[in-house]
Amino acid sequence: MKKNNQPEVTPRIRPNYEVLAPLGARINFKNSGKSISRTDGTFASAYRGQSMELEDLRPYVYGDNLRDVDWKATSRTGEVMIRNYTADKRKQIIFIGDVGPNMEGSMPDGSSKKECEIITIGTAAYLAGRGGADYCVVCNDPYKNTPGHYGNGARWLEQELSALQTALFNDNYEDLQGLLRTILDMPMRGVAICLVTDLGGLYHLDENLLRAAAAGRDFYVFQVSDAEWGGKAFYNAQSKRRIPEFLTFDNGFAADIRKKWDECQSVVRKKLRRAGVYYAYLEDLREIPETVTLVLNGEITD
Repeated sequence: MKKNNQPEVTPRIRPNYEVLAPLGARINFKNSGKSISRTDGTFASAYRGQSMELEDLRPYVYGDNLRDVDWKATSRTGEVMIRNYTADKRKQIIFIGDVGPNMEGSMPDGSSKKECEIITIGTAAYLAGRGGADYCVVCNDPYKNTPGHYGNGARWLEQELSALQTALFNDNYEDLQGLLRTILDMPMRGVAICLVTDLGGLYHLDENLLRAAAAGRDFYVFQVSDAEWGGKAFYNAQSKRRIPEFLTFDNGFAADIRKKWDECQSVVRKKLRRAGVYYAYLEDLREIPETVTLVLNGEITD
């Protein structure tokens, strides 16, 4: 409620980091990008040091580290040969939050879908950071959010979640399909994508776009479930109107809606399976930490 002409202040929504802290040690990304040199790829990357994986051998040039000399190859060829290693590149993730009007509703546990989205992305970003990844959150115009500027740590996470919450609660709507297409048009080879939306958002995403998003990278998708229809009064958050009770309490109408929901869900599951994404449903806020951990590790796909 507004008081003294002051705007309403939305409470700060964040995950419980104390609960998440022990889960950080469980994050073990299966696929990490490789880079032969610091100039490989569009974005600068942070390196963890020299990998033990040998890329190839090459002749010595002034300035090379003598510790990298392969003496066996040198004696065999008569020329000083240097071991050329592949450096490990920190995993990078773009988190995409759906800020469309479809996120105005509620979940089966009665929680806000917006709250679930913030906590899911916050949880995934926190755990990804603990697992050694850098990330950014995009929720509207990607050129304003500047994907490609990745970070880590408490201050960076709070900055990204604040921008997401502002976009969600300020009716700053963005076409999800157009947003994903714009991001994919950017040079971001091997950068993982994590998308949080609902059944409606996934149903309307073009399958070819989903395939493109999953090509050559990890693609994580979390579907925020909708409240079950029937047996209770409903309020349409988009139209800002109460739905007549003769509809919400009609068993036949509820069965028709459930049938349509099942049909849409079947279409979505087939699209995501064909695209090869890591995919999970979210029906209760309490299940988010464990579900996110399993999906990031590639341990569940549906």
